[in-house]
Amino acid sequence: MFRQTMSVWASAIALGVGFAESAAAVDFKFQFENDLNGGGTVEGVIRGLSDEGISAATSVEITSNTSGFGLGEYVGDPLINSWTVSGGILTGFAFSSSGSRNTSPDVTDSTLFLNSSLLAGASFRAGLSDSPGSIVTGAPDVTTADIALTFPQDNGDTEPITGASVTTSIPEPTSALALLTVGAVVACGAWKTKAS
Repeated sequence: MFRQTMSVWASAIALGVGFAESAAAVDFKFQFENDLNGGGTVEGVIRGLSDEGISAATSVEITSNTSGFGLGEYVGDPLINSWTVSGGILTGFAFSSSGSRNTSPDVTDSTLFLNSSLLAGASFRAGLSDSPGSIVTGAPDVTTADIALTFPQDNGDTEPITGASVTTSIPEPTSALALLTVGAVVACGAWKTKAS
């Protein structure tokens, strides 16, 4: 009886500790020259990435474009949404969202492309097209320097900033459930002891 009670307590504590940890989300701003798709300077923000490893963004939004098109949210139904963060720095990414796959309120009349792989002499490529179904992803005469893709820290202000990322702690919703589970195990253990 004592071993069963201790086993239940140990399981409840392990469960509670495992669920009580917090996840960390990292947001990045981005900026690039849209040389692959007609010119202009494009700015935006990537939200909700895991602070370490590979994850999908919860939001990729264009906030500014000097050419005037494509503003808004692109994580509606992206073709690919994969981002790698290591040590708080964005090290790899592949994102493509075609407006023809999205539904309003997400952007439906433009296509956004961001990719860190090398193609036609350029890596860290990016483009924004005013077409909902097509985009130029690389060209022999466009280099990484021409695109000038950067990921400055997103600290929530409007001032120019430098750095790689900002990390925020987000408590997991299961933490409350874990605490309730521990409370239930304690109450059942006490009730079982009285019944014996």
